[in-house]
Amino acid sequence: MDIRLERINLNSIKKESVRAIFNAITGKDQISRAEIAEITELSLMTVGKVVDALLDRRVISQCKEVKNAAGRRAGLVSLNTAKFIMVIDLTSRAMSMTLMDIALNIVDRMTYEYNHDFYYEENLYIFMKNVKIYILRHLNMEDAVGIGVVLPGTYRPETDCVEGSRIPELAQTKVRSIIEDVLHVPVTALEKDVLTAAISNLSDLEEEHIDSAVYVCIGEALSGALIADGRLLYGRKDCAGDIGRMITSGGKTLQALFDVCGLREETVLALADVLAYETILFDPQMILIENCSGGKLEPFRTMLTERICAASGVEQSALPEIRILENGVRHAYRGIAIQMRTAWIQREIN
Repeated sequence: MDIRLERINLNSIKKESVRAIFNAITGKDQISRAEIAEITELSLMTVGKVVDALLDRRVISQCKEVKNAAGRRAGLVSLNTAKFIMVIDLTSRAMSMTLMDIALNIVDRMTYEYNHDFYYEENLYIFMKNVKIYILRHLNMEDAVGIGVVLPGTYRPETDCVEGSRIPELAQTKVRSIIEDVLHVPVTALEKDVLTAAISNLSDLEEEHIDSAVYVCIGEALSGALIADGRLLYGRKDCAGDIGRMITSGGKTLQALFDVCGLREETVLALADVLAYETILFDPQMILIENCSGGKLEPFRTMLTERICAASGVEQSALPEIRILENGVRHAYRGIAIQMRTAWIQREIN
C-alpha cells in the first residue's frame, strides 16, 4: 500500500490556508494550535487538521504529546529543525557550502580555498568531494529538503553551463553533472545569485505588504531583478531587471561604467537614469538597492532621488520608496533556501 494514501488529506483545505498556518509556525519558536488559529483567523478545526498533517509529514514537530477529550493531538509545535537545506555557493572562486535548517538558521558552513594551480573544473571536483565527506560524517540525507546551487550567471539546463558569468570557466563547466556525479544526490535548484538575493530581501518585506519592487545589487557585478505580485519576473532570457546591461548616455553599459569608475557621482547619476526608466515602465512600490561595493551609497541619496524625478518626470511625492541597504555581503544563499523550502512545502501539501 502507498504510505502517502494513509497520510492525513489536505486536499479539502485551501493551499493559502495551509501556507498561512505554516508561516505562523515559522514565525515562532513554539506555538499552540489556539495561537495559530488566532494569528491566521482560521477555525481551530482547520488548524488542527493542517497541524496534524504537517506532523504526519515531519514538516513540524511537537514538544509534548497530550490529548484532549476529543482525542485530538495537542501541545506546542515548531518547525522540525532536523530537516535541512544545503546551499552550494559558486558565485566566487572561494566556493562555499552553507547548511541551514528549515527555520533558515545557519547550522554550519564550509569554505574552499581556490587552488590556481588547477583548472576551475578540478577545483570544483575537489570542493564537492570535501562536501561529500562532510555529508557522510555529519548528515542523514533522508532529512534533506534539497540541495541548491547559487550561480554568478544564468543557468542553462540544455547545456548544463552558466551564461553571462563573471567566472568565464562556468560557460564550459557542466555544473549539475559534476555535483551530482560526486554527491550521488540530485540537485534541487540552480539559480542566479541576484535573483536569490532578491527573493531573500522580498521575504523581509512581506509584513509590509510590498509585492512589487525593483531590486538592484551593487557589488562585484551590478545587476538587479523585478518583482511583481510577490514573484520574480524572469523575462524571455532570464534577464529581466539586469540593469548592468543597460547602455548609458556615454555609450557604455552601466556595468562597464561601474567597473571603471566605482561608486561615485557619475555612476550614481547613470544608475538614476536607468531607475527612472524602470519607474515609468514598471511602477513599483519600492526601489530596493543593496550596496555591497564597499563604498557608501547613502550620501548620494538626494542626488539619486532628484535625478530619478528629473529623468522620469515624476514628482518626488509620487516616487516609490527608495530603500538603501548598506550590506557587506548579499545573502543569496538564504534566497535559494527560501525558494526550495517553499517548493518543498508545496509538494508536501499537494
